[in-house]
Amino acid sequence: MLSSVLNNKYLFVQMLKRDVQKRYRGSQLGFLWAFFYPILMLLVYTFVFGMVMKVKWGVAGQDNIDFGLILFVGLLCHGLMSEVVVGSVSMITGNSQYVKKVVFPLEILSLVSLSNALFHMFLGLLILMTIYLFTGNELHWTLLLVPVVLLPFVVFLLGLSWFISVLGVYVRDLSQVVGVLMTVLMFMCSIVFPFDRLPLELQPYVLWLNPLTIIVEQLRAVMLFGQLPDWYLLGLYSVGAVAMLILGVWFFKRTRGGFADVI
Repeated sequence: MLSSVLNNKYLFVQMLKRDVQKRYRGSQLGFLWAFFYPILMLLVYTFVFGMVMKVKWGVAGQDNIDFGLILFVGLLCHGLMSEVVVGSVSMITGNSQYVKKVVFPLEILSLVSLSNALFHMFLGLLILMTIYLFTGNELHWTLLLVPVVLLPFVVFLLGLSWFISVLGVYVRDLSQVVGVLMTVLMFMCSIVFPFDRLPLELQPYVLWLNPLTIIVEQLRAVMLFGQLPDWYLLGLYSVGAVAMLILGVWFFKRTRGGFADVI
């Protein structure tokens, strides 16, 4: 899989450019929406939760940070995962011309989708930190650790994308389930509430069964709170991410020969 991606770097770059441009094709503002949309969403969250409702995170030493900013970090992580997972369901069936008529490296479709979603997430993070500065906060040196925190998440999503793209070919009802599942994952995660507020008996399940929890917590720590990530949790998550990548690669290679017959 890795050699296929490396041998098709030019194709990957061209398809990524096409996907980014296709998202804004026909709109009056075009690519500017990539900046305006996260700005508008962040301003709405900050205004509603920080200024109107005056909600505080409720954790010692973190009350000076607007709830909208803390919430937005979690929503960006959830948005990245949701876009990758939902897009993976129809990734193969929606590109049947690549399956039936030409010899095409289907594995790069997941990488293109993930890179597209990751690009827009980074724009959101950049806008988040800009408004974070304007609200009177100072940047922390731990901000440099953001790629370290996101790397295992990206590895996990890539393996998950390959796995789900195969299921999307053979299990057509999957599209009806994925949207609901992503909503459940959002509310069963510490996106809208501190992790410590969960009942003790539920914390292990939310921590280990929800792939968003650890990443959201560690990303907030390095971006907003100036704290080092929990290396133990991040290390365990990385092991799980590599396992998901291996499973996704194996499942994709094992089943891709039957795609044309099913589609």
